[in-house]
Amino acid sequence: MPHRGLAMLLAVALLGGISLGAGQRAEAQPGSETLTISQGVDADTLNPLGTPVTTTNNVTYQIFDGLLAHDPAGRLIPALATSWKQISPDKWEFKLRHGVTFSNGDPFTSADVKFTVEKLQDPTFKSGKANYVNTISQVLTPDPYTAVYVTKKPVAVMPGRPFDVRIVDAKYWKEHGDAYMADHPIGTGAYTLKEWRKDDHITLVARKGFWGGDAPIKTVVFRPIPEAASRVAALQTGASDIITNVPTQNADQIAKGKNTKLGEVRSDRVLFIAFETEKPGPQDNVYFRQALNYAIDIPAVIKTVLRGHAYPLQNGPLPPNFVGYDAKLPSYSYDPAKAKELLKRSGVTLPVDFTLWSPSGRYNMDKEVAQAIAGQLSAVGVNTTVKTEEWTNYVNDELHKNLTPMYELGWGNTTFDADDTLTALFTHDYPLSGWGTPETDKMIAQARSETDPAKRAELYAKILGMVHEQAPWLFLFEYQDLYGITKRVNFQPRSDEQINCHDITWAKP
Repeated sequence: MPHRGLAMLLAVALLGGISLGAGQRAEAQPGSETLTISQGVDADTLNPLGTPVTTTNNVTYQIFDGLLAHDPAGRLIPALATSWKQISPDKWEFKLRHGVTFSNGDPFTSADVKFTVEKLQDPTFKSGKANYVNTISQVLTPDPYTAVYVTKKPVAVMPGRPFDVRIVDAKYWKEHGDAYMADHPIGTGAYTLKEWRKDDHITLVARKGFWGGDAPIKTVVFRPIPEAASRVAALQTGASDIITNVPTQNADQIAKGKNTKLGEVRSDRVLFIAFETEKPGPQDNVYFRQALNYAIDIPAVIKTVLRGHAYPLQNGPLPPNFVGYDAKLPSYSYDPAKAKELLKRSGVTLPVDFTLWSPSGRYNMDKEVAQAIAGQLSAVGVNTTVKTEEWTNYVNDELHKNLTPMYELGWGNTTFDADDTLTALFTHDYPLSGWGTPETDKMIAQARSETDPAKRAELYAKILGMVHEQAPWLFLFEYQDLYGITKRVNFQPRSDEQINCHDITWAKP
């Protein structure tokens, strides 16, 4: 999800789709050499520095590369950088790959790395990924094939998220300006843009001479299909080869299909409902927020809505494999009597009407989960109505704090470290955060710079203890991602939800 200032970038993307080729609707058909992928929503922008939204990244990451990458097991591997090391407490050196060019022929050098980081840091650009580089004070370029990240102070996590930040062509960007990048992407990646028809399809074609080897699949179409049933139908008829967010009620059907198979993986994405605690209303009352956490039965929602394809959040907002997770921290559990007791203590007059905002089609069964939660809250006197919005508008309204008093959101953290989650979602001056205090803000920053693992763990335990006590979320679950895949395709889902088209191949007959 986006962070600072994504609204401006979304507005640019919404000015209209760009067509660089034929205007036919692109669909896969049996025997076609085109791979069609259907997510629930279209890309927000094709500017890789604009937004951290996963569905957008799954398009832009085909066109652009990072210095590093994650393999399917989450291990760091070389990409535009062939090696990397920490050369002093505040310096990280990256040796860059020789002979790489952008798709327009411009050579890739350390100047492009420096420009990319400085563009993300530029307050006038208002990048949604600005926090990725907030520990970097400067980028040194001692030669065209060496880049050095200098941090403001020693940090516990590799700075600059070189596996997430995609490097852009400095020369091309300077020639054309910020707005042009939203729909005219030029990268070093395996694919280039042929056509974008907004909310219909994005067509990519493989580059010849890609530094990582030419992609086996020459044409890829991203065709958004918001309605889950329509995505399933597209898979079954061959109109799509890969679909995301398979409805749980269709999982067995797809797994046993003549021409389809089911891909399953435990995701690093958590789903939650956030309170806008800084807006007036019952949600600014800590006892009210705690009460609502006791009023919801998450195992029952997982069983009935997701048919078991999720894992309840325990001990706070982090999955158990993350740095900072502490199994000793407390959890909320279903206790309607305690919920009613806390509601009485809150002083909120019941019944009270409440709104829960939810996307529709962005996450698996997102609206249905929200409706189930609303029913449980209504049972304790908080009469909850679910309202939905189209995804791009939803993101924009969230950034402007318009989704009051509470809203559903998912968060995927590819660092597997508490810092990314806590900085973006629990630091009070970040757009996606509806709660924070000066004390926790200070501790989050302190933990980011603490290089002693034991002291860092102690800081996170204190922070997460305060998060539990203050209950700025309804803590829901971690997803098990479900993909529908045609049998003509070899595709292995990843826990970070990244789709790397270069790694997808046609199945042998």
